Parts: sequence; C-alpha cells; structure tokens
Amino acid sequence: MKKLFYPSLMALAMFAFTHSASAQFNKGDKQFNLGVGIGSLGANTSIEYGIMDDLGVGLFASYERPSTGLIGAIAGVRYSYNEISIGPRAAYHLGRVLNLNDDKFDVYVAGGVLGRFTSYNNDYWQAVGLTRTTSTSISLLARVGARMALSDKMAGFAEIGSGGSWVQAGISFKF
Repeated sequence: MKKLFYPSLMALAMFAFTHSASAQFNKGDKQFNLGVGIGSLGANTSIEYGIMDDLGVGLFASYERPSTGLIGAIAGVRYSYNEISIGPRAAYHLGRVLNLNDDKFDVYVAGGVLGRFTSYNNDYWQAVGLTRTTSTSISLLARVGARMALSDKMAGFAEIGSGGSWVQAGISFKF
C-alpha cells in the first residue's frame, strides 16, 4: 500500500501544479456557429478566429423574416419583410475576467457593424402610401452570449442582442 501511496501522491501533486484553468477561447482557435432565431423566423452563421487569448474576430451573417403573425392578422395589421445582415464581428470571451474555472462554459460579448439589406412586401408599403420595396442600411451588432461544450469539437450556444434575431440559439463547431 505504501508503494502505491507515494507515487499516487506525487502524480496528484504534479497534476495540481501543472494543470491550471485555461481560457475557453485561445489564440489560434477557430469557431463556426450555426443558429436559428427564436421569436422570429431567422437563421445566422458566424466564423471566429482567435487573434489573441480571449479575443476573436470574424464574419457574421443572418437572415430574418419578422412578421406580425396571427395577432397582427387578427388586428388587421399585416406585414412581414426579409432582412439579410452581413459584416465583421469581434468577440471578447469573459472566462478570465469572470474567473470561470469551468472549461465547458464560455461567456462572451460580441460587437460589429453590419450591412443590412431589407425587402418589404408590397402590401405593407401600399398600406402606408409608399411604393418602396427595398432598403439598405448600416446597423450595429451588439450581443451577449454563452456556449456550453457538448464535446471537444461541438458546443451549444445562445445569444441575445441586436444584429439578426434578438434571441438566437444553435451549435458551435471548433476546428
């Protein structure tokens, strides 16, 4: 028993002193997110590359089709439109700042500037006396999100904020 105790104690001490809580997102990490809008019909995707520990940059794209739905139809107000947003995105991962020691959980904030391309149904614009059917604008991406690792290469995520659907959820792939 004594012969196993000291080597086990030594192995445990080596593990304790060499193993530290690592950041959930590191320099060189590559993440691909694929999600859906909750509350309005929509889909989004983003890709992120770690330029330094806790900071990633990439590209965000989304499609959304908000509408008044059944309640709007009952009230006599019907409209829907298609919106495509695309632009650069930066994300700061808060694991170290919040002192999270769980590598399976990643909290982050993301921001960017999006080109927004919108097309409206003619019924909507005719109801308010206009004939315009498309518009282009710039909007801000400002989101708070979290990922929960399901495996080494896959995680589930949820985000809230502007840019695409206000509430989004989906799957992240690390490669």
